[in-house]
Amino acid sequence: MQLKFNNKICGAHLGVVNIAKRCYHMRMGSDLYALSALAKELNLQLKGARIDKIQQPEADELRFFVRAQGKNQCLVISCNAAAPRIHLTSSRKPSPQAAPNLCMLLRKYLSNASIDEIGVFNADRIIYLRFNARTEMRDEATYFMFVEIMNRYSNIVFTDAQHVILDAVKHLPLEEAREHVVMRGIHYSPVNQPKTSYLNDCNGILSAYSGGDLHKYILANISGFSGATVTELLFRAGLSNQCERLSEAQSVKFKETFAAFTNCEDFAPCMIGGEVYPTLYRSLALADMSNVIRFDSMSEAYDALYTAGDREIRNRARLKTLSTQAKRLRAKVEKNIAIDLERLHECENMDKYRLYGELVVNNIYKIKQGDEVLHCLDYYSSQEVDIPLDARLIPSKNSAAYYAKYNKLKRTKEFTQKKLVADRELLSYVQSIEEEISALPYDAGTQSIEEELASLGGIKRKASKGKVRKEAAEPPYIYRVDGFDIYKGKNNLQNDELTFKIASSNDVWLHIKNGHGAHTVIITEGRSVPDNVLKIAGEIAASNMQASCDVDYTERRNVKRKPMGHPGQVIYVNFRTMLSTPDAHEEFLMKK
Repeated sequence: MQLKFNNKICGAHLGVVNIAKRCYHMRMGSDLYALSALAKELNLQLKGARIDKIQQPEADELRFFVRAQGKNQCLVISCNAAAPRIHLTSSRKPSPQAAPNLCMLLRKYLSNASIDEIGVFNADRIIYLRFNARTEMRDEATYFMFVEIMNRYSNIVFTDAQHVILDAVKHLPLEEAREHVVMRGIHYSPVNQPKTSYLNDCNGILSAYSGGDLHKYILANISGFSGATVTELLFRAGLSNQCERLSEAQSVKFKETFAAFTNCEDFAPCMIGGEVYPTLYRSLALADMSNVIRFDSMSEAYDALYTAGDREIRNRARLKTLSTQAKRLRAKVEKNIAIDLERLHECENMDKYRLYGELVVNNIYKIKQGDEVLHCLDYYSSQEVDIPLDARLIPSKNSAAYYAKYNKLKRTKEFTQKKLVADRELLSYVQSIEEEISALPYDAGTQSIEEELASLGGIKRKASKGKVRKEAAEPPYIYRVDGFDIYKGKNNLQNDELTFKIASSNDVWLHIKNGHGAHTVIITEGRSVPDNVLKIAGEIAASNMQASCDVDYTERRNVKRKPMGHPGQVIYVNFRTMLSTPDAHEEFLMKK
């Protein structure tokens, strides 16, 4: 996707994208100061806006398409644990064919409604939207939506005018949340706030300060501030973290700074180190101003931060189940390999039992019924040996028992050796599936990978009633480079089809050397492939690698399916190797 920036934004646009992609791991969250600024901005921009359309593209995300200030705008509201947010966005997402129940409910009550007010609720990290609407009888009605932005405790709750819950994204019954129950038909009540909010009078809290860690004291007693905001507040007031009881002059300075800081109306949104701030935090930007990226509005800042990382967040969540199933299957195969190796270790001494059986036969005249050990000469090594005997068996039966054990271990070894080869091939195949999952883009389907795992017993096939329409196979990636088409597979099943059904014998086939990767084919149509096309194809084949690697290439006629192998596993001969730098070359990718 492309992010649009205005002239006020500093350079290093790629830094915004890179920071945003890391937000999944950083678990960022905005404090009440930033959310208050965001609520004020949204209220100015959307007050009176009429709702044209409502979508729910994700289970935890809503989108309101409104007409405000003479232009169409999209308000995104999400309670995703990794990126809870509410802001205007320029991004678009496809809607599911069947609208979820919450979306249908909102369309029923809020179609053609207008946004009356947006603000902070209960002096906490909750933004409310008040809607003016009309009922089916054309009577005026008021509805509220509460957006709780609290990381993994985030939620979206829709209520009537009396704050009776009509529905919510996450329902919290009494047994799960005694202090914050969210169920249809009950009165909405926010989470109890044990601390004084900075939006309220906090002079009493500050007057009780008697020295020590002032930064820690403010965080412990005044809600709404993050650690960075408290640091900035103390920096502007000229106070250190460790100090004695505030003097009268220090107290006055602190209160003036506090009032000026929290009542700021002229916001200057910016992003510093992967977090959005309503104004420039001098304490953070003091060391390196190049780390600061400015925006025209809070919505633009949040949109740039979260939208770029949203696809990665969604993709990780979408593929989490598949990754777990593949990991479980790999562990099962590794356990089988360990068992194979243990059995082969047991078979290492099988020739000893054949020798014991032979020596018992040759020295049977020395054995008496009830003997437990045969002491005799091993004529192969010219050494004396002691052979254990079963006193319950006659001498000939002891010999037969050793020969039977030898033959059993011999059969076990032959079978286990073949099984070990097959299990190692299976392990390589499962590892390739894991790599497919980790490299799967946001918009790619998972049906082929699910089929692979189901065929290996990694997942259970879903039972279906009646006849199910089979979805069309997903096409491979297609690149157009100087008149040549380059195909790249997305998974093992597609690799197999691309190599042996789509490619012709004269086409050029490429693959990462001694590693898992996509099959890549240059469609030649009988032409000679230029060096630059071959170089780009090698870079495309290596695009999922983290560093430069060797890529083998040969004519497709030299590639054969591996005997008894799995889809996508091949052997090839008469190949050449080149060093390729990973590059997806999206500029050559043909759009769907």
